Amino acid sequence: MGQDGVRDDVLATIDLFARNAAVPKGGELVRDRVAGASLGRPLGYSLPPVTDGVTSAGPGAPRDVLLCFPFDLEELPGGRDYREATLTVLLDDGPHAVTLHPAPGSTAADGAEVAAFGLGKGRLRWVFRAPGRSGALRPDGRWAQAVVRLPADAIELSGRLSLSTVTVQPVLGGAFRRREAETPHETPFRLAAADLWPAAAPLAHRQTTLPGIWALDAYEDAGPSAADEELPPGLRRLCLAVDIEKYSARDNTDMIRLQRVLLRTLRAACERAGIVWDRSGRQAQGDGYLLVFEPGIDETRVVPDLLDGLASALADANAAAPHPKRVRMRAGLHQGIVHEADSGYAGSAVVALFRVLDSDPVRRALADDPAPHLVVAFSDGLYQDLVSHGYSGLTASGFRRAEIHVASKSFTGVAWIRALPALSPQGDQGPALAKEGCGAFSPATPSAVPDA
Repeated sequence: MGQDGVRDDVLATIDLFARNAAVPKGGELVRDRVAGASLGRPLGYSLPPVTDGVTSAGPGAPRDVLLCFPFDLEELPGGRDYREATLTVLLDDGPHAVTLHPAPGSTAADGAEVAAFGLGKGRLRWVFRAPGRSGALRPDGRWAQAVVRLPADAIELSGRLSLSTVTVQPVLGGAFRRREAETPHETPFRLAAADLWPAAAPLAHRQTTLPGIWALDAYEDAGPSAADEELPPGLRRLCLAVDIEKYSARDNTDMIRLQRVLLRTLRAACERAGIVWDRSGRQAQGDGYLLVFEPGIDETRVVPDLLDGLASALADANAAAPHPKRVRMRAGLHQGIVHEADSGYAGSAVVALFRVLDSDPVRRALADDPAPHLVVAFSDGLYQDLVSHGYSGLTASGFRRAEIHVASKSFTGVAWIRALPALSPQGDQGPALAKEGCGAFSPATPSAVPDA
């Protein structure tokens, strides 16, 4: 947090208003607010100087800077969805883009179709469109990147950001109400050249996780295999994967609702565990989600609080939902070496995590018992490190060992599985919460984990 109480990684929180529309209020015309957004503070990484595409450290060579522009849209109530989001970046005083990422015509991790404009120019624009005619954009965790070329003597990089959106809302007769909205003004940003991070710095030394930092194939002109030979850093990370039960059996409207519940549940669990959401690696998968946490967190405190948070948030989501609409999830936890690759997180630890999460023993643990809303699977190594030592209230009670065999993937392993009983919602200390519930995983008071 900054001294004024505003998060240091947020440049501005801003409203989006309907284009060319106002509503009467108190005898005056007031602009019609459609949505809100959080603009992240742009991140800059200094790349090696180049001259005519050849790496050079000579004087007078132009400087290349990798810029990342993160932003989040607020979640919409009442069945409304985002169909389109456009981020526009205006660079001051002559810099121009030499690569854009996501690239024109590509697809984002959540399936959004991307159009990008501005190569060779100082006005950059990314348009994210929901896939298909009835799809919806995931509101959070969006970002755009550009490699921008600066004069050698540039002492800063500045510009302005703006957002626009298209939202839809179902109305009677199967039609949709379409609304276009935009930020009322451009938000300025400024980065001093002396404050840019070197691109070769390990991820552990950075204060945030930059999506796709190594996806720079278009920038790597040194040779056809140069990009392939340079591996992104491999760091030991704690990973959490979750998956919604019987997601594909729901109708389209319920799928969208379930994705929102999934996102709220994960955010609540991270908040309870003291995890900074924006500093975690995130990979959406429709009915599932992968979180890759910062290196160096205290797993002995974070893991129990994550499980408490998942169970409590599910209880809140299911409290008012009729039985057929309730959400049930499988969750898996593992830790190991993870690489941030060009289009997602790579490494045998991530593969093993999903092999266990999708295995028959874990699926059966949820399918065979209608009572729990959450089944958790620990990898054997994580179980031995945490549960066997009883950290933060973790106990072996309720866990069972399972041999995991996935013949089609030539995978074998060991997992420790536990079903959590359905809890009463927050504020209602019912028998499940008081006797078994999350308290079997951690103390009632959440631990505070400092920002790493």
